[in-house]
Formats: sequence, C-alpha cells, structure tokens
Amino acid sequence: MTGKRQHTTKQHDIPSSSPFYKGFFFISKFVPKEIFAISFFGLFLGMSTTMVYCQIGMFLKTELHATEATVALIDGVIEFVSFICRILAGILSDYFRDRKLILLFGCLATLFARSILAAAASPLTVTLIQTVERIGNGFQATARDALIADASHIGNRGKAYGFSRSLKTIGCLSGIPLSILVMYLSHDNYRAVFLCATIPVMLSIICLLTIKIPKEANRKEDTAIKNPFRWKYLRSLDVVFWKILLLAFIFEIGHFTETLLPIYASKFLSKTTTGLESMFISLGQILLSFPVGLYADKFGKNILIKICIVFMIVANISFIFIDSIIGVYLGAFLWGGQMTAIQGLFLSLISEKANQHIRATAIGIYYCVVGIAFLLSSIIAGRIWIHFGGKYAFIYSLSVSCVALVAAKSLLPAARHKFT
Repeated sequence: MTGKRQHTTKQHDIPSSSPFYKGFFFISKFVPKEIFAISFFGLFLGMSTTMVYCQIGMFLKTELHATEATVALIDGVIEFVSFICRILAGILSDYFRDRKLILLFGCLATLFARSILAAAASPLTVTLIQTVERIGNGFQATARDALIADASHIGNRGKAYGFSRSLKTIGCLSGIPLSILVMYLSHDNYRAVFLCATIPVMLSIICLLTIKIPKEANRKEDTAIKNPFRWKYLRSLDVVFWKILLLAFIFEIGHFTETLLPIYASKFLSKTTTGLESMFISLGQILLSFPVGLYADKFGKNILIKICIVFMIVANISFIFIDSIIGVYLGAFLWGGQMTAIQGLFLSLISEKANQHIRATAIGIYYCVVGIAFLLSSIIAGRIWIHFGGKYAFIYSLSVSCVALVAAKSLLPAARHKFT
C-alpha cells in the first residue's frame, strides 16, 4: 500500500489547506526541483539588482547632479527597453524552444553592464549602461517565467510563481544590507557597490548551469520550430487575455519607478542608510508573494488581484498622510508586497490562458504592455514631483489605483471561467 501511495502522489499535489508558515522545508516537499533551481538563479540576480537599484537614484542625484524628473525618466526608459525586449525574448524562446540559452544570454549582458557601471561619469552614460543591463534582464524574465510555467502543474502555478518570487526577493532583501555594508566600509562609495554587485551575477550563472529542462517541455511535438506569431496561434489569445492586459495597463500606469522612493526617504534618513527603505520593499515582497500565490490557487486569483490593488492604495495613503519614517516604511512594505504578488497573479492567469507553444510570447506581450505603462507613469510622476512635490506624485498613483480597483470588476475573467 505504501508503494502504491508513493506512486500516485505527485510532487505538485500540495494540500490546499496546508499553511505556508510551516516553513521552507515544508514548502520544499511540494515544489518541483526545477522550480528550486530557477528560484535560486533568481535569488542571486535579485541580490545583484538590488545592490545597484537601492543606490543608483541617490548616485545620480548626488554625484551626477540629476534631478528627480531625470532619475524617473532614466528608469522609465530603461525599464521600457527591458519590457520591450521581453516580447522578443518570448518569441525567440517559443521559436527555438530553448529557454536556458535565452537565460544565459541575459546573464552575460547583465554581467557586462554591471562590470562597467562603476566607470559611469554622466547620466547619459548611466542610461546607456543600464539599458544594456535591462536588455539582459528582459531576456531573463520572459524565459524564466515561461520555464516556471513549463515546470509546474496548472493547479499549482500560483504557488510556483509565488515561491519563485519570494526566493528571488530574499536575494533582493539580502542585497540591501550588503550594499549598505559596502557603502559603510568604502565611506559612501557608490562605485564600490556597483563593482561588488557583479559577484552575485556570476553565482547566478553557476545556478543556471544546474537547471534541467522539464521533460514535458522537451517533447518531440513541442520542440519543433514554430513561428509563434502565426495567426492560428495568436488567435488563441482571446478577449479574456486582452482584458487582463488592459487591467494590467491601467494598474501599472499608476506604478512609477521605485528609484524615487529612496529620494523621498532621504528626508528622514542619512545618505548611507537610505537603502533601508528598499529593504522594506523587499520585506513586503518576501512576506506577501508566496502567501498571495498560495491563497490565489485556493480562493481564486480575482480576489487576490483586488487585494493587491488595495495594498497599493494603502501604500500611497501612507506616503501622503504619515509624514515620518514610519509612513515611508509602511508605504514601502505594501508597495513592494503588491508589486511582486500582483505580477505573479497576472503571469499565472496569462500562462494558464496561453497554450505552451505560445506561452513565452504571451508573457512577452504582457511585459511589453506593462513596460509602456511604466514608462508613461514614471514620466508623469517625475514631472509632478518636480513641479508640485513628491506627495502629489503619490496622489496621482493613488487616483490611478482606485480606477484600477473599479475596473477590475469588469475586466477580470469570471470566477467560473475555465482556462485551457
């Protein structure tokens, strides 16, 4: 009987009532080993990214004398490039059926950019270097998310995305104290932080080499080279898919760049410790991403998406009305928590809607739409910040979030809708 029970029990059959708080080793029993390898790959990349990201805004402002509007524009442009590259990466990933090769290309581009960032002498140079890094990030993101979908069961995909993002965010969180430590030891030398950020990228490449492609993703009928932009494939992305994208666009157009948040926190923190605000963003991601994915599989993704939008509303209220470091930390925690969690929910819905042979392309289209919204939002928020002040940028974000919450009722698929 024992042997039979072991034969019929699948790795992904996690009981829906199992509490997430039983710990990492409990989770490991129900997460495929491929998801673990992908997640540790993301952990080291997240560590490197955050080491740079939590300092680059202040670096541009204090050493290269860029304004808040310039900082927001730079990040908006490079993130837009990243998101545009994700659709190309998705097409290539679906066309050649080699997610791992796309990931390797992205890692090498990131490593190159990290290596020369310390030599940047102007905002334009930073923009060019970070554009290369974001191109690498774009290629990583689509192939990674498609690989997660390939390696997970449809009924537990929310958990898989949530777990992967939680582990990645642990890397992001650990990157913040590392950057603060380097800042302290180097007497506030931003360039030293950028150089040290190359080490985790090298570790991520090592993790990448250990990832084994799931057998289901390498079946003969799936590995044949196909053009994912052929009409017979694209028409499978029906009105439900496009309504999900519309909601994502509405929500993201109020979600401007996080590089402005440390600048806002500098009113209450010293130059060395402004990175602490980014730590609370990462804490929110760690503590909310996997639970949201877990309960989304149990109670439905619609309600969890709405809850994430409410998190964004409360985050903006905290920034606007609590004029202290407590308000900054609370706002950053909720901002970060919703940011990763809601993206995982959208990706889960999209990966369920798209067939495997066009899955990465569909994810790339999603990222492209989000990138356009992010660019517009960052430009708008940056101009508002310059002319009226930071609080009015958060008022703008609050207003858009409220619109997104109302729109979610009609744009999300009905709970009874079954994805194929």
